Amino acid sequence: MTLSTDARRRNLDEALASFVAALGDGWFSPFYINPSQFPDVLDTTWPELVRRGLLKDANINEERYKVTPFGYVTALKVSRRSDDPEFRRKLGNICKVLKDSVKGRSDFALVPFDTLVADSGVSTEFAYNALDADLMRHVLGRIGAEWDGEHLVKVPIDFGFPI
Repeated sequence: MTLSTDARRRNLDEALASFVAALGDGWFSPFYINPSQFPDVLDTTWPELVRRGLLKDANINEERYKVTPFGYVTALKVSRRSDDPEFRRKLGNICKVLKDSVKGRSDFALVPFDTLVADSGVSTEFAYNALDADLMRHVLGRIGAEWDGEHLVKVPIDFGFPI
């Protein structure tokens, strides 16, 4: 029996929401998904998630996947987690620290990642997710910051401007 397009789409959305729930407050980049832990995800949904760029096939002697930055953002939106007031507050705290770093400057600023975490009061994992998935752009619709090496965040002079 072939499932309808709507049923397949619902399964894809439910899969993404379940991945975010399993991840919790963790960093998405090193998070691996083992399909056996998600029995409600249809066999046809896995390749669809990869085709859409939401997951990356990380098959190394066993079936497993990694969430892509695009997949993480999509999962946050589908699960409505990105609308959660606490999530927005944390993202706002990061934005405030980064915006303050370019206040009165005529060029970009470099902010040590540890300083960003300490001054914003968010977890290291939340800050990694915010930068790795460019949540400022994809959730808030604003120009975000980016990595400059492993431990520095480059904040453009127009940080926070609408995109």
